[in-house]
Parts: sequence; C-alpha cells; structure tokens
Amino acid sequence: MEGQGSRTLLLEALQALYHHPDPQIRTAANRWLDEFQHTMEAWQVSDGVLHDSSSSLEALYFCAQTLRTKVQRDFEDLPPSAPLSLRSSLMTLLMKFCQGPATVRTQLCLAMAALAVQISAEEWGQGGVVHWLGCELGSQPEAIPVLLELLAVFPQEANSYKIAVRPERRRQFHRDLVGSVQDAFDLLRSCLNEGAPDLREQVLLAFAAWMRLSYGVPASTLASHPLVAAALAGLDSEDTFDAAVDAVTELIRYTVNGSPVDLAAHMPLVQVLVPRVMALRPRFAATVRDEEITKGMAYLFAEMGESYVDLIATGSSEALLIVEALAEVTSHPDDNISAITFNFWHHLSHALTNRGRLEQYITSEGEAAIDAERDRRIAIFHPTFELLVSLVSFRVKYPPEFESWRKDELGDFKSTRYAIADMLMDAAAVLGGQETLRLLAQPLLQVSGGIGGSWDWRTAEASLYCIRAIAKAVPSSEDVLLPQVMALLPQLPPHPQLVYTSSLTIAAFADWLGSAASAHALLPMLLQLLTNALSAPEDACAAAALAIKHICDACRKQLAESADALLIVYQQVMTGKGNFKLSADDELQLIEGLSIMVSTLPAERLSPALDALCIPILAPLQQLVAVAQQAGSSEQFSSSQYTVHIDRIANIFRYISEPEPLADLFQRMWPILKAVFNQRAGDVRTMEKLCRACKYAVRNAGRALGSVMGPLLEEVQEGYRKHHHSCLLYLASEVIKVFGADTACAGYLGTLISVLFGQTIALLTSIQDFTSQPDVADDCFLLASRCIRYCPHLLIPTTMFPPLLDCAMTGVTIQHREACRSILTFFQDVFELRKSHAGKQYRAAVDAALMPRGATLTRVLIAALVGALPESRLEEVIYVLLSLSRLYGAQAVNWAQEAAALIPSSVVTEGERTSFLQAISSATSGGDSPALTSSMEEMSDVCRRNKKVLEAVQSALQPLHLNLPSAG
Repeated sequence: MEGQGSRTLLLEALQALYHHPDPQIRTAANRWLDEFQHTMEAWQVSDGVLHDSSSSLEALYFCAQTLRTKVQRDFEDLPPSAPLSLRSSLMTLLMKFCQGPATVRTQLCLAMAALAVQISAEEWGQGGVVHWLGCELGSQPEAIPVLLELLAVFPQEANSYKIAVRPERRRQFHRDLVGSVQDAFDLLRSCLNEGAPDLREQVLLAFAAWMRLSYGVPASTLASHPLVAAALAGLDSEDTFDAAVDAVTELIRYTVNGSPVDLAAHMPLVQVLVPRVMALRPRFAATVRDEEITKGMAYLFAEMGESYVDLIATGSSEALLIVEALAEVTSHPDDNISAITFNFWHHLSHALTNRGRLEQYITSEGEAAIDAERDRRIAIFHPTFELLVSLVSFRVKYPPEFESWRKDELGDFKSTRYAIADMLMDAAAVLGGQETLRLLAQPLLQVSGGIGGSWDWRTAEASLYCIRAIAKAVPSSEDVLLPQVMALLPQLPPHPQLVYTSSLTIAAFADWLGSAASAHALLPMLLQLLTNALSAPEDACAAAALAIKHICDACRKQLAESADALLIVYQQVMTGKGNFKLSADDELQLIEGLSIMVSTLPAERLSPALDALCIPILAPLQQLVAVAQQAGSSEQFSSSQYTVHIDRIANIFRYISEPEPLADLFQRMWPILKAVFNQRAGDVRTMEKLCRACKYAVRNAGRALGSVMGPLLEEVQEGYRKHHHSCLLYLASEVIKVFGADTACAGYLGTLISVLFGQTIALLTSIQDFTSQPDVADDCFLLASRCIRYCPHLLIPTTMFPPLLDCAMTGVTIQHREACRSILTFFQDVFELRKSHAGKQYRAAVDAALMPRGATLTRVLIAALVGALPESRLEEVIYVLLSLSRLYGAQAVNWAQEAAALIPSSVVTEGERTSFLQAISSATSGGDSPALTSSMEEMSDVCRRNKKVLEAVQSALQPLHLNLPSAG
C-alpha cells in the first residue's frame, strides 16, 4: 500500500464496513482496516484524510482514532524529526475541528495527550505542556472549547497504560502534571472569566480532573479559589449540576487524601464544602421530577458521609445533621437512589463497633475508656439505626404485581433484597442481634393474629426474609422471639414463595436449633414442614432440601430419634414413590445432610442406616451395569444415565466421616464401581465423576482403604494408558497425599507415578500439546507437586525426574491459568525441597537435574516475565525466578545475564537491563523482596509496552524449540 492508492483503499473499506449489505464483505473490510492501522503508512494517510475538507464523518472519525492509537502504541516507529511536525499537524486539526464533530475532536485530544506522554517536558518549552497549551490556545476565544477538552483529557491520561512508554517516562509525565496544577488552574480560571456561560460545564469537568492531581495545593488556598466557588455555584444550575457534582466530589476526596489523613489541615476547605452541600437538603426533599439531579445530590451526601465517617462517628451535633440528610436519602421511594447510601451505613457501623478504629482516637486512656467511648457512640446512633431498619425492611416486600415482572425486573428486585440483607447486618452490629430481631419480627407476630382467617403472605414473607438476613447476629441464647417465630412457621399459608423463605429461614437458624435448649421441642414440627415442602414447586422444594441438609448438620445429635423417619422419606424420594419434586441437585443436598447425620449414629445403628442410604442409589446403577453387560456394550446409555447415580455415591463418600464404615462400604461397592470403570473407560464425563467419587472415599476413609487400593490403582494405570483422562491423574494425586508417606505402599505407588508421568511426558512434547490438553498438564503437575511434598523418595532419585523438569519447562508459558499455576508450583516445591533440612538427602539429585537445565529454565521464566504470560501471572513467575536465584546464587545471576543479553537493545536500555540484573543479584544475597518485585515488574512493563516490542522480545527469548538437555 502506498500513497493515493492506500487512501482510496481506505475509503472503499470504510464505505464497505458501514454500508455494504453483505456481512462477509463488512467482516473483510473490518479486518483490512485493522491491519491498516498497524502499518507505517497509516500515519500519513490518516493525517491527509483529516486535513481534507471533503472527507466524510466516518472517514474523519476512523482516521482520528487511527492517529490516536498510532501515537499511543507506535510512536517509537517515527523518525526523530517527526514528533514536532506531528504536534503541529495535530494542533492545526484541533483548531479545524474546534466546533466539532465532537467525536473527532475527542480522538485528536487523546492523540495530543498521548504525544505529551511520549515526548519530554523540555520539548514543550519552558513551563511544560500545560504552559505551551495556554500560549497556543489561551488567547483565541474560538479555541477555548479545544483547550478545555485538552485540559480535561491530560490528567485522565496521567497514568494511562494504553500509552506505550517506559515506566520512568510515565512516572515523569505524572510528576510534570502534578507540577503544572497551578498553571492548569490559572488557565481554567481564565476560561471561566472570559469564556461563554455555556463553557462553564467544561471548566468544571476539567477542574474535577485536575483535582485528582492537586496533592500540594493548600486547603486554605482552595477554600477561597474561584474554581471552588464556581463548582459550588454550579450546583444551583441544571446546566452545570452534573459537572459541579463531579468537581465537588473530588474536592471532598481531596480533604481526606493522604495516610494518615490530616483532616485538621484540610479544615478550611471542609468548612466551605459541608455547609454548601448540606444546603441542598431542602432541594433534595422537593425534587421529584429530575431523577438525575436527585441522584447527584444523593451521591454528594453519600460521598460526604463516607469521607468524614470517622468524624461523624463521634456523634457531634453537626455530624448528626449529615446523618439525618443521609437518612432522608435512604427513605427515598426509588430503590436505586436509596441504595446510594448503603455503603455509608456500612462504614458508619464499622466505625462505631470496631475497636481498632476507636483506638486510633483514644490511644492512652486504657481499655475501659475505649469501651466507654464505644458505648457512648452506639447510644447516640441507636435511634438512627432503629430508624434505618424501618426505612429499608419494607423494601423487601413483594408488590402485588410481581408475578407479571420480566426476568430483569425480578433480578433487580432480588439484588435490592441482597443489599438490604447486608444493611440489616450492619444495623444489627450496632443495635445487637436480639434488638434487631425484635424490630424485624414485629410485622410477622402482628399478622399472626390472622391464623384461621386471611393472611397477608407478602408481609409475613418480607418479615421472614429480614429475620433470616440477620441470623448470624442473633445470639444462640435468644429464647423469647425465635421460639415464637419458629413455632409460627408451620401455621403459615402454603404460598410457594412463603414456603421458600420459611425453609431458608430454618436453614439460616440451624445452628440455633442445634444449640438452644428451647429449640429441641420445635425440631419435629419443623422437619415435618420441610418434608412436606419437598412436594412444593421448584424453588420451595430446593429450599426445603437445603434446609434439611443444614438441620442434619447442625442438629445431628438431636436427630437420632428422627433418623429412621428421615431415611424413610429419603427412600421415597429416591425411588419416586411420593409426590416429590426434587431435582438431581436437590437430591444431592438431601444425601449430604443425611450422610452427615448417619455418621453420628451409634455403631449398632450405623451399618443399617448406611444400607438404607445406599440401596436406593446403588440398585438402579447395578441394573444399568447389568443391562450393559448383557448387551456387551454401554454405548446405548448416555453419560448422564451413569453420572446421576455416581454423583449420589460421591456425596455419601464425601460426607460419611467414619473411616472404617466408609472403607467397608467402598469395598462392598467396588465390584460395581470397577464395572463402571471398564464399561465407560473412554467416556471422559463418566470417568471424571467416578474419579471424583473415589477421591472422596480415599480422602475420608484414608488408610482404612488399604486392601482395595491395589485394584483401584490398577484401574487408574490401565485407564490412563488407554485414554489419558486427566481425572485419573487427579485421583492419583489424592492417593499420593494419603498413602505417599507409607513405606509399605512404596512399591505400587512407585509403579503408579512411573506409568502416569511416563505417559504424560510422551503426550506433552510441545507448548501446542500443553495448550490443547491443559487439564492433563494441570493434573500432571499437581500430582508432581504432591509427590515432592509427600513422597520425594519415589520421584527425585528416579530417572523420571529430569524429563519431568523438561516437560515443565516446555509448558511453563501455557496460557491456561490453572495449568500454568500448577507448573510454577511444581518448580517452587522442588526449590523448597532442595533448601529444606528435610530435603537434605535429595540435594545432590535435584542439583544434578537442575544445574544443566538452569540456563534454559531461567530463560523461559524471564520470557514468561516479560510477556509470554499474562500480567496476572507476574507475581507467581517473579516468586519462582527469585527462588531459583536464591537457590543457586552467582550461577543463577550468570544464567540471567545470558538470557537478558538476548533482549534487543532497541527494546531495553543498558540501564534497564543492568537494573534488572542487579535485582537478580540482590536476590541471591537475600535482598528486599518488595524492591526486587518492583524491578521485575519494571522490566515486564518495558518489554510489554507495545505489540512490536513484545514480539521482538519473545522472538529473542523463545526459540521454536527449547534447547533442553538430554534426559540422562
């Protein structure tokens, strides 16, 4: 592409993208445009289109966006003489579009901001870029809109990582802007005085942006500053209200910046802001038409409350006025506006009840003084939080029309209920759980008079929802209100929503039912309620199953006399003999609860109870296996026909806590489980579920399973040889965790890991193999880590260890998060073993394997650090790299030098390279970790600053084939 031809192609592609009826043509045009933006020619062509007065709006916007992205990411491609001519062209274009279109002007402003980051302050002349802008644009009235937009954009870009510059240049630009705050304020004040009234909104938006950088401006100066006065005055005009809210919000935040906060120094500004914001209260109460202005005032009140919450918590009369204003917002009929204050109430509750917060203010008067001050404050705010409970609890009540709601409306209502549940817990922290329960139970106890007559189920449901929300705050000793509430539940009308909430309320108070003396008599009727609810519609039925699970867990000892009755209901559910409506997931909840309860039964009752639990599950699975055996194949059955039964078995294995009975149960089930292993060996979904069930049996039965471990592991080895299911590796890792240290098991465990690792190493020979099979990689190196921790004698001295290291190095740059983490953890575990006292006997073997691979491993880790892995993996990569450095000292520094020397000098300066290597060297002598981490992150940032740099670095550090040593 060159010259006029490229411009013609560009315009044709834009025409096709926006107007061609064929979606394939539009897709091709979009692909061409994306490629065009990465070319050198895009600079000149885009600039030419923007200067052409005949260009369409579509072409203008695309070319302005292209220039912006080119300046942000490809600036280093320009010759040294280009930046100044680019600056001149951008300024000409800004003047051209000073009156619009606004979308084009904004992209050009962003391009100018990116240019200011790319070139040093000296190139803008004395005073830096802000002074330069003032000289260029400040004297031209028609240029004021451009100047204001630039002034708004520059501070927003102060820390932008979209702009491809070195970290030090980004920090310097930030420092330059901080040093130019006064110049920016002067320009904004000039625009305020000389500009048209309709520009005041832009002035305030820019002022808000610069306030985020105004660390050093004295509060006393700001208190009398014309821009602050303009921001406060802007609250009175609908035209400037939103911008004024932004500016005043930033002013409030400014007064609490710093750690520790020196509010006294900021008091001159606080004393200006608070009265002015509080003056909005009458207007808030009167505003009914403009929702956005009401929201803006609510945000200001909330920002003020959250910022000054520690002062408010002292309970002064001035503070209580702010609290009253926030209570008015909370009482607003619009849930979205009311919710704006919820965060403040959370912070206030914490400030009133947290001893650590109080100790900051009362440092020398002792524990008694702190307790006295806490009680004083809580007494002051007690009425406020009582009011708060009444202001929010009614909002959870279902309205009459809720059944006709759309899905999103129901979702919004549920979100409101969740937020109010959190708020009620905040209130309970101040009022106490028992007092909050009293307030919330009143509506329910009042409507209880309607028993036998007409019930308002919605009022009862709302009260129960709120009571359930504070369950954790109610003391276990409560014996007045909760017994009344629980006794009332079976008498409530059977509305599905009310049954649902009643069941969840029982679940929430399961611990109270298990510990309170007055609760024991309530259990039979509550269990009856829940078993009846298993026949209710979907949500109510699911809630009842969940509640039974929690009751079985919390009240397991009290349920011994009810166990047989519960097992009868369970058998009816599982065999489909009753009118029950449980889903498969609900059945699992039921199995979990009953397994927990059965585990506590005395020995003579445990075995028959386990049989009662297992027979309804095992019988259909046995029948399925038998039919498949007779047919000679299980292909006519789906995975789900097997897994529904296996999931149930897994829950029994998971929650039966008695090892010997569980081991006996597993041994009795083993023939049927083995048959499933054989029948479904190629079906990954069935095998995953089956391995999961066996994992729980191994975990809970432990060494009691010894006699069946041999046959189980034979299935694991044989299955993995044929099908390479990752779940078999995971099951093996669980076995290693339980049996690895048992010397009696060394023979068959050694064979196990030799087979599994040998198969996996042959399977994962390139990064492409890792990428296509991330689960295998993940579970392989989880198994390897478990071997290092529990049975290093079975791996480290063997011939399997060196090729396993090679395999890990091959896959360390896999993008899959869990697989990458497992590989890095494996390396870390090897390093930890090497330096530990317990691992002394393995040091020679570890060194023999690691030393020949050290240079390659270091190179791969540095490649991961500087771009081969996402930035989210940085912390883990740095940890492994520093551990390797500390392990091998000077030798590790040499490896790092070799790798760092490969990074092109066009990417990193010698100073950046030296700083990175100094960090590695410092690590070998136990240097400061935060400083080392910072140096590593700096190198990563430098090498990731744009796509071209990243590709150059990875090309240098990651050849197509790793130069791995031989497996010997």
